Amino acid sequence: MIFNRGKACLGCLIVLLLYASAMCSQSSDPSAAAVEALRQQLASLQTQMADVQNQLNKLSARTTDSQSSGSPAAQQSSDKKEELTEELNKQAKHQTGEAVATYETYSQDPQAAPRVDNLPLDPNFPGYFRLPGTKTLLKIGGYFKSDFIRDLRPAGDPERFIPSSIPVPTSGGGTNSTVSVRPTRLNLDFLIPLEDVGSVRFFVEGDLFGSSSTTPRMRHAYAQMKNFLIGQTFSNFQDPDSGPDQLDFQGPNAQVSLRNPQFRYSIPLGQKTTFRLALEKASSDIAFTTPEFKALPSNQAPDGTATLRHDMERGHIQLSGLFRSVGAFLPNGVSDSVFGWGFNFTGSHKTFGKDTFVYQGVYGHGIERYLNDTSGLGIDAAVTSTQDPHLKAVPVVAAYGSYQHFWMDRVRSSVMYGFVQVDNTNFQPGTVFHQSNYTSANVIWNVVGSLHVGTEFLYGWVVKKDGSTGNVPRLMLSAKYNFVKAQKTAN
Repeated sequence: MIFNRGKACLGCLIVLLLYASAMCSQSSDPSAAAVEALRQQLASLQTQMADVQNQLNKLSARTTDSQSSGSPAAQQSSDKKEELTEELNKQAKHQTGEAVATYETYSQDPQAAPRVDNLPLDPNFPGYFRLPGTKTLLKIGGYFKSDFIRDLRPAGDPERFIPSSIPVPTSGGGTNSTVSVRPTRLNLDFLIPLEDVGSVRFFVEGDLFGSSSTTPRMRHAYAQMKNFLIGQTFSNFQDPDSGPDQLDFQGPNAQVSLRNPQFRYSIPLGQKTTFRLALEKASSDIAFTTPEFKALPSNQAPDGTATLRHDMERGHIQLSGLFRSVGAFLPNGVSDSVFGWGFNFTGSHKTFGKDTFVYQGVYGHGIERYLNDTSGLGIDAAVTSTQDPHLKAVPVVAAYGSYQHFWMDRVRSSVMYGFVQVDNTNFQPGTVFHQSNYTSANVIWNVVGSLHVGTEFLYGWVVKKDGSTGNVPRLMLSAKYNFVKAQKTAN
């Protein structure tokens, strides 16, 4: 537009000059010298006009090139990001298998999990951008999620499906509905490539499951460099890559699910195998009472965990061990502690096409705090009997399996079953938790881009030590929008 106006102005100027020249030539008393001078000025002006036009053409071509290729600063920033991601990929010695990297879950927990050498699940680094003037890459992730929940009977927890909280005996009425945005989460993921130490990762994430209705809560806050990690994240005893694809925020009753402050070191054993050691925050979950006293938990040493993991192109397997001291003391100063231990075997495997089977099996003594359904019940340990008033680490067994099937590219379903059972002591009352079962089935539709909607049916039941039971069905509708679009699942 600017160049067209310039051309029009120059054209008008030429017309005026020619008109003036004609008028001079038609004058009744023309001056030959004046006419010649005017012609010379006109020739000079035409030369200047040609120079101006050339400059305008060059400027126009330069602007067109800039619009088609982007600004030099933006292009330089993009090139710099590619250089940094190539550097990070070269530094990494361990690569997660494709099946794990492309496994789709509604919770997106795998994206938050620490990785060996800080390499993301997708080596193309989608969503990351370079902070201007630095080598730091940043991704702003998370999602907005809204759930509509309908219970046909009182379910205990109105927003998370926890079979151990189901009222016993089962109530005949009292339907309940709620709408929740508390699962919404936001995270910041910083990656800083350093020549001498590889890369540094800082990850912070929060949701709205604080103490009140929508109070922010810290989920993750950790830093990792040279595979040394310090901060709060998933327990080393947990496997976030084997979680089922569910709408329910809580997850299966049998799942090892705990975010714990810890100090961890990961050792790559080749490109597909890793070994991890961690010291984690201890928190004995003990709460038993007698007519004379109420026991209080004590923590004498941090929990120790060790994990061996092997990645394959079509899945992974993982074996984790947990060793801890579980203790309690009485108001009169008398204390006691027992040794707790457990093993957790997990895995994920691609079956047919995009379909995936995930599973977990757990057994141990005094590890109830680490399981979804028994955490917070105060049954890590209990007095053996009235005749033998000493602590005993309560045995527990837990397992679940889930199968994910793709009906079409954007529509998938998962079915899941979980089981938990503890071996109660004689001292524990009849109303204490003994067993729970958890089932679910869902349909999830990726409508467009990062928008997902789904529906899920859940049914759970709980059994107390005295044999009394309670059960409840639940129906969920959910919508979720991811702040960073995930990669499509590979075939």
